[in-house]
Amino acid sequence: MKKNELPVSNPFDPEGFRSEGHKIVDILADYLKEVRDSDDMPVLPWNDPDKLVKDFSFETDGGENEPVDQYIRRIIDNSNHLLHPRYIGHQLTSPLPRTALVQLCTAMLNNGSAVYEMGPVNMAMERNVVNRFASLIGYPEGYDGIFTHGGTAGNLTAMLAARQNMSDYNIWEDGIREADRPGYILSEQSHYSIGRAVKIAGLGETCIVKVPSGSRYRMNTGMLEEVKTKAEDKGIKVISVIANACSTATGSYDDLEAIADFCSKHKLWMHVDGAHGMGVLFSEKYRCRIKGIERADSIIIDFHKMFLVPALNTLVMFRNADTSYETFAQKASYLFSKTGNNIWYNGATRTIECTKSSLGIIAYTALKYYGNNYYREYIESRYDLATRFAEMVKTNPELELCTEPDANIVCFRFAPAGYKNEVLNKINAAIRDKIIREGSFYIVQVELEAKIWIRVTIINPLTTVDELHELLTKIKITGKEATAIK
Repeated sequence: MKKNELPVSNPFDPEGFRSEGHKIVDILADYLKEVRDSDDMPVLPWNDPDKLVKDFSFETDGGENEPVDQYIRRIIDNSNHLLHPRYIGHQLTSPLPRTALVQLCTAMLNNGSAVYEMGPVNMAMERNVVNRFASLIGYPEGYDGIFTHGGTAGNLTAMLAARQNMSDYNIWEDGIREADRPGYILSEQSHYSIGRAVKIAGLGETCIVKVPSGSRYRMNTGMLEEVKTKAEDKGIKVISVIANACSTATGSYDDLEAIADFCSKHKLWMHVDGAHGMGVLFSEKYRCRIKGIERADSIIIDFHKMFLVPALNTLVMFRNADTSYETFAQKASYLFSKTGNNIWYNGATRTIECTKSSLGIIAYTALKYYGNNYYREYIESRYDLATRFAEMVKTNPELELCTEPDANIVCFRFAPAGYKNEVLNKINAAIRDKIIREGSFYIVQVELEAKIWIRVTIINPLTTVDELHELLTKIKITGKEATAIK
């Protein structure tokens, strides 16, 4: 076989890649301008799911003969536009452009992170990001961290570490004993992944010990002693308390110092679900929201939320490095040598994942090119704008604010006088449905205490007070139309 003769057909032509790559970058740059400047571009171009399946059948637009640039345009035209200033829905962000470009590079390199030799640059960058966040958190020497694909995997990783380290025997090897089943205390406002992690860990519903929320939907820490005692009376051995920083529904921060005191008193593992709210680490103004964070045994931080990188990208931090290795203490001879225990650069020893993309490189890129000043400005502007938006809601007699915002999440509803709650629930659900289907804004809804609230997350860096004024006008107009029908 000649040197340049390939045994299979060649899709790896460098010049073909260069040509198509230039076209795609041009398309994305034009898209970035359009989504920022266009007044009539829908946030979500609504389409029937079954119709979209047909529109993207393998035979559509010539099948494999469709030019890639045309194919990319079709994808963009039918997608939810998270970069749009009127995207104020779920807690998934518009990625910083340089992080998206670097992710193109990491996708092409396709290095894994199970062992160092498969992804050396990624593991080195992970280490530097871990060190930076340990400093921001205030952890003493002896900390460690690892990246996972998303907050659900991150919470599970940390909670399995708690289960292993707080049990009197090797629960990973021996399984769960019926006596003294390990239990987790969590807020009724905790993300669903927390309760799901308990069940994935082989524990049942009785091991999920819920604390009612108190003022502003924060964990009622005054009830911790009571709920712990009741759980233990049922044969549950409480091993951990899970705190929100902040909660998904309302953006409420739990009292971390009170939870840390309780955990210290009873020798419990303190885990903080900081998927959304850890951006305040960069803000002197809002750092008070997480006072006591340095006492947490474990913390998760989603970079694909308030750190503006492509999903999924989650950092799990451990106050004590040794605790992060015990959870998955098993041997895989083809990966790890017998002397390979507690080696930070072999990522698969500490997560449920083996093949893992280069998450550390993307997080490192964000910190390298945007850094402390940008994140401080961004976080404070989004939190400040949420406070201002809440004031706008409160001054309007046709609207009702759910609770004062702690973060950049605001829950409110259209609530003119004279309507029962059941009717208002239907009206607000109808408002949300009509607005997202017409594409003028992307907003979501949440149910709290049997009430349907419209929830906005002011996460896009380009959203201004003007968009929020327009949203309230749109909600009132749509709400009045809905009440006329009712």
